[in-house]
Amino acid sequence: MINAQKLVRRDGVRQLITGGILIAIMMFFLISIFFTGFSSMLISSVYSIAFGLAGIAVFNRGLKDYRDASQSKGFIQDLSADSYRTLPQRMYIGHKAADAFHASIYDMNGEVYSEIKPKEKYDIKIFRPFISLFNGGSLIPATYQMYDKDGNPSYKIDKKGGFTWRGYVQHPDGIYVAYTSHEKLKGTGKSVFRYIEGEKTQWTAEGDRVIGHLEVKDEEGLLWAVIKRDAVPYEAAERFDRMPGYLVEWKKREDIPHSLIAFLFLVQTNTAG
Repeated sequence: MINAQKLVRRDGVRQLITGGILIAIMMFFLISIFFTGFSSMLISSVYSIAFGLAGIAVFNRGLKDYRDASQSKGFIQDLSADSYRTLPQRMYIGHKAADAFHASIYDMNGEVYSEIKPKEKYDIKIFRPFISLFNGGSLIPATYQMYDKDGNPSYKIDKKGGFTWRGYVQHPDGIYVAYTSHEKLKGTGKSVFRYIEGEKTQWTAEGDRVIGHLEVKDEEGLLWAVIKRDAVPYEAAERFDRMPGYLVEWKKREDIPHSLIAFLFLVQTNTAG
């Protein structure tokens, strides 16, 4: 069984290092202001603010994770049986362009079936344009509460910040049930995301990382869905054409576990800018 304390502490160290690098870059741009002309000074100011905000956010979360790692509860088997009895064949999971920290999964009529709302985030409206420099906030740490169609809380999702991505899925009481990983397969141009419960990979999403088409399968290799980054559904083009996210084409539509929806949300936080 993977030790949650070691993983969280490792993420804490990684975020401390990443935050330190970003703050150092901020200092470089600040110092360059004194040696450049007016036009370059404006550009340097923008980048110093962007890197500074990102660096402070990642560094602070890293410090918190490192301190709190020893108090982290270990992984337990996810016994939740919550699922969606039937889902529409085509759905869309994404966020409004002005709010990278609030995502929903919609049917083609715009009805929300599940959503994640930020519990802890580094999001100040005036700074959102700067956050967008970092792929819509994928580098920024965030903690979400996931809700089902009826508005009931199902999971807590904790996405760590930094250049290396990892997310955790917890019950509302803080107990860990799964974590996610991302690997770029060398020489293939493909990426694979994994949703790991204990010692087994419960869900995978694998495909071309440039095009952004991924096949979502269970531990036995059964195909459940195909997701396509920023693919605009023809039947709801006006509704989703400006919404970063994924078109979801379900291959299996019945008894969809909430854990699979949580996994899709986590993939979306990594790759939808």
